Amino acid sequence: MTSVTPEPLAVAPSRRGLRVAAYVVVLVALLAVAGWVTTHPDPLPTSRTRVVASTPEVRPVFVGVFGTPADFDRHLHLSGVRVFATSTVDATVIPHVCHGGSINVTTTPASFCDEIGPTEDAALDPGDEIVLEVVGAAPGVVEIDRIRVAYRDGLQWATQDAGAPSQVTILPR
Repeated sequence: MTSVTPEPLAVAPSRRGLRVAAYVVVLVALLAVAGWVTTHPDPLPTSRTRVVASTPEVRPVFVGVFGTPADFDRHLHLSGVRVFATSTVDATVIPHVCHGGSINVTTTPASFCDEIGPTEDAALDPGDEIVLEVVGAAPGVVEIDRIRVAYRDGLQWATQDAGAPSQVTILPR
């Protein structure tokens, strides 16, 4: 009598697991690249030149800190502008968008802007500018750093420093 001994079953490794792992790696790499591209647009222009202004106490002055030239090839949808300032007196600093105009320093922005409005949910197109309204209740000095602009540009979004620092001297009446 002959005995037949069965041979052990051969188990071949599954290629399906390797294929799924490869797809996952490629998907993660594509998502990483897409995330990087959408959150890293070109930086906004900055300047070291300080904008200097002065105004009597309680009278607001408007200081242009970030302008887009007519050939600016980006259309920014602003979600907000942050202002960082130090002051020797109580002062209020409010950012605005000057549409269709440009301001260096003025007390009458309507003379230089087609329209002036808030920065929240505003569009910043070529030829527009972000201006700061500064008013102080007593004589002193307000030092303002570059603004931080939170924006979307097409599929990209970021919060970046922009424009120039400024200094406003509040004069006695």
